[in-house]
Amino acid sequence: MTKSATVKQSTPNKPPKLSVGELTPEVIHDWDNACSTYFMHKGIDAGNQVKMIAFRMLDPHLHTWYLTWWIALDAGTFAKKVLGSQQGSRIFYKWALELQNQNALLYGNTAHLMDTQLCNQLEANICKDLTIPVLRVNLADDLTLKEWIEEVKHLDDKCCEDLASHKKIAKELYKSSKRTTSMSKPSSLKTYNVSSSHLGSLTEGEHSLLMKHRGCFKCRKFYISHQSKDCTDGTPEASSYKMLMELDAIVAKPKTKMVATVRPVGAVMPSTVLDDRSDSEDDMAHFQIF
Repeated sequence: MTKSATVKQSTPNKPPKLSVGELTPEVIHDWDNACSTYFMHKGIDAGNQVKMIAFRMLDPHLHTWYLTWWIALDAGTFAKKVLGSQQGSRIFYKWALELQNQNALLYGNTAHLMDTQLCNQLEANICKDLTIPVLRVNLADDLTLKEWIEEVKHLDDKCCEDLASHKKIAKELYKSSKRTTSMSKPSSLKTYNVSSSHLGSLTEGEHSLLMKHRGCFKCRKFYISHQSKDCTDGTPEASSYKMLMELDAIVAKPKTKMVATVRPVGAVMPSTVLDDRSDSEDDMAHFQIF
C-alpha cells in the first residue's frame, strides 16, 4: 500500500515541505493551508506564489513535471494539461496517480476537478485495451475515487498479464517454426570447405549410402571388406573430396561374372531305324541314348 505524503512547516513565515507519497484530500488540504499561511506572512503576490513553493514538493516526479510545465503553471493555464491527459501506453495506476497529483495543484482554482469529475476524466481517457474490460464489469456508481481506481488497476494488471502471456506464446511459436524449418532442410545441402585440411563429418545421406552399400565410414569407399576401425586407407583429402552420391555406389559395385550352364542333350533314335531290327550289337550301339 502506498504511503501518504505529509506536510511539514517549522514556522508560518517559512515555506512548507511536501514529502513523497500519495496525495490524499487531507494532505492536499494541509498543503494548501500551509502555503496560504506562508504567502500571507511573506506578502507574496499571486503571480509569484507557484514558483516560490514549487521546489518544496520533494517528489522527484513533481520536480520533473514542474520543470517541464513551469511556464503553463506560472501562467495559470495548467488546467488544459489535466483535461487533455490520456493513458496511452502507460500503466493505468501510474497515470491515474500522476493525474491526481496534477489536479491537486489546481486545488482552490475553478479548474480543479472534484473526485466524481476526475473519475469521469480518467474513465473517458483510458486506453482502448482497458475500455472494454471496464465496461464489461460494470463497476458500481457509489464507489469512491480511490476504490474505483483500485478496481480498474486490477483489470489493467490482468490485461498486462494476458498481453505478456500472448507475447511469450508468440515468441515460442516463432522459435519452434525456426527449428522446424532448420530440421526440414535436406542434409545433402551440407558443403565442405575445400580450403580446409580437415574433412567434415558425414552427412545423413552419405551415412545412409555407406550403410546400404557396405562402405567404410573412414575411407568412405563402397563395397569393401573392412570396417572403419580396421581401415588402413585413411581419411580422404578434404581439398579433393566430393560428396558421395548414389551413382558413386553403383559404379563401385562389383560386376557379377556370368557362367554358362551346359545341359545334357539326348539323341533320339529314328523310328524307321527301330523298326529295322538288326542282330548286330555294333549297329545298336550307334543308337544308344546319351
